[in-house]
Order: sequence, then structure tokens, then C-alpha cells
Amino acid sequence: MFKRRSITERIELAKAKITKVLDHFLYVVELHANNAFVVYSPTLVSQIPPSFAANAFNVLQRSMHQIEIVRLCALWDTADPDKENIPTVIELIDSEEIIDALAAETRSHWTDIGGHLLNPSDDLETAALEQEAVRASNKQFGNKQALKAKTDLMQAIDDSRSILSSPRLASVMNLRDKHLAHSLTTRREKRAPVPPMKFGDETELLNASVPIVERLYCWVNGISFSVMDSQGIDQTDAEALWNGCKFDVLR
Repeated sequence: MFKRRSITERIELAKAKITKVLDHFLYVVELHANNAFVVYSPTLVSQIPPSFAANAFNVLQRSMHQIEIVRLCALWDTADPDKENIPTVIELIDSEEIIDALAAETRSHWTDIGGHLLNPSDDLETAALEQEAVRASNKQFGNKQALKAKTDLMQAIDDSRSILSSPRLASVMNLRDKHLAHSLTTRREKRAPVPPMKFGDETELLNASVPIVERLYCWVNGISFSVMDSQGIDQTDAEALWNGCKFDVLR
């Protein structure tokens, strides 16, 4: 769908898309951290006896779980120029020429630094040798990073293709289409039976998405980002709220 666009256009669009994808993904990570308490932990549910209040709590659980599923599915929806999701970024960069161009950007980041020294020698001849050594070191490191960029991008593409063809994603997406975002008999079901989604499938899908998003963001935008760090912050925030919640059920 992007073959008519130039390499430069596809790269610039991929940079914009993956920036938005990371924002959307971090929201899903936040939801997941809270659902660990609301849906999967006895922290709250153990406080709710059989009661009228239990009906309201069930609504809270379902709504939070379902919005996580809906937002996660949006990240794995079909590729489209107007969508901000992982498959669209994959379609934009899945080309040898584009991967080479992104690797070249990574390499040039290091080679363009040159041989600048913070504390060069006072001796001009020695300073020149030091600068040359720094240039050579930067060039060598740049080549290594360029190779890593190509390897990681190809891995992200392969892993994304595997997820897109997986029964797990089909089950999760079918639940989204059939019961959450729409109420319909899906095209998947018309082609063949679709196994029902199991609790925890969204967690497996989220965990498999983490290295893909990190690799794409790092090597498309040239900026590393740790989703694990964000997960730790979200876990701390969720613990601070939900471990402090005490329910006084009226009836």
C-alpha cells in the first residue's frame, strides 16, 4: 500500500506513526498494571461478598478488562495509512532499501560526531592522533549499531508477522469484533471456526508486543526507550491506589 511513496516519505511517516504507537502502547501498559489488581488479583474481589455491590463490581472488572482488550487490538488492527498501529509501521519499513536507509541513519549518527575531544592533548601531533583514534572508534561502533539496527528491525518484522498470523491474535480480535467494539458474526468465523479467547491471552499478546515496539521505536526514531521502566512505574502507581482501597459494602 506504500510502494508508490518514496523511501524518504515512508521513513518520515514511519517515524511519526511509531511515536504515536508508543503513546498508545503505554496507555495499554497502564491499563494492564491496574487490571492486575482489578481483574486478576484477590486484593479487591476478596472484599466483595455476594451482594448487590458485587454486581456493580463485576461491571467495573468487565469494563476495565474490555477496554484493555479493545486498545490492544487497535495496536494490532489491519495496516492502513490513516491508522496508528504496529502493522502500519511494519508495512512502511518492510523493504530492504528502507531498512538499509535506517541503518545508515544510525551509522551516520556516530560517524558524523567526528573526533571531538573534551580534553585534547596540548601537543598538536598527539591531539591529532587522539582525534583519529576517536574517529576510528566511532566509525567502528557506528557500524556495529547499524548492523544491530538491521538485525532488530528484521526481527521486529518477523515477530510481527508471526503475531498477525497467530491463533491467539485471531481469538482476541474476534472477541473484540464480536462482543466489544461491534455485535456481529465476524468474517473470521465465516471462513473457519475461531477458538474463544482465554483469560490471559491479552497478557501474552501484550508481553510479545513489548520487544517489537521497543525495537521499532529505537531504530526507526533513533531513540531507545524502555517499556519495562514504564511498567515498573505503572505497577507502583497501581499498588499505591488499589492496595489502599477498602470497600464497605452496604448491601
